[in-house]
Amino acid sequence: MYILDTSVIRSISKKKLLVAAETANIAVSTLSVLEIASHLNDSSDNAKYVRVRGNLLKCQIPTLLDDPFWRLSELLQSVADPTRKEDKVVLQRLMAAVADSGTVEALETKTLLYPDGASTSCREVGARIKAILKEEEEAFVSHIKSLAVHANLEPSQNGQHRLTSQALIGHITTVTQSLPMNTDRHLPAKVFLATASYFGYSLHRLYQYANARPRGERELHFDPNDCEDAYIALNLDLHSSNTLVTNDSGTFEAIRGTAALLNEILPNIIDPKRVVMSDTEFLDTLGL
Repeated sequence: MYILDTSVIRSISKKKLLVAAETANIAVSTLSVLEIASHLNDSSDNAKYVRVRGNLLKCQIPTLLDDPFWRLSELLQSVADPTRKEDKVVLQRLMAAVADSGTVEALETKTLLYPDGASTSCREVGARIKAILKEEEEAFVSHIKSLAVHANLEPSQNGQHRLTSQALIGHITTVTQSLPMNTDRHLPAKVFLATASYFGYSLHRLYQYANARPRGERELHFDPNDCEDAYIALNLDLHSSNTLVTNDSGTFEAIRGTAALLNEILPNIIDPKRVVMSDTEFLDTLGL
């Protein structure tokens, strides 16, 4: 399965996406849909709305994945926020409302129905989604700060920090061993591979933040925008044959770097060129 991130949804034409969907299994994360939908009400200028609408409706072509944290909770058979399961349904209904609304004014007359029976107006829906994404970004920054504590990157070495395979696997193992497990003795390995891309991406970014600091400085400056890329990476289970398609150079380097580091310890089971590719590589693979 090819998982297309936000940058790829925006870059590939609807016509090519339709052909790609006929020849390959393509999918999109709820995070990508939320990011695009957050701009629906950015302006009363209908020309700008039409551009956002076009990108959002392209998200109807691939399979819409479940929220990555909901999927992880199912693997762990643990309790998760039930609204995460609803995201997919609500976003599908929002896209249907947008498809039926050629202008901002038309969209604002629509009502969005939630699975529990509650309803809300589509007026300012973009602003409400922005608020949701801000909460997710704050949670991500909090998590990466906790990783920084465990990594203990000495400020005197700023500019020289290097993520090693031992450090990467050590971090992932520490976190996965703290998760609630069921009676499946293979579950730790499954969770390791299911979360490796997420933690690999997060740690690569953490080391970049640390190396960007002046020598001796302790404070880390995190980019909340990394949240979307990290959460999309959580969809990339390395136990599967999934491929992330992205034009984001930071994501590309982090995921390929993660695969390469894991291959130094594991029996070379992950093809770095298979696990992530650009939109050009994706289209070339499909002959488009």
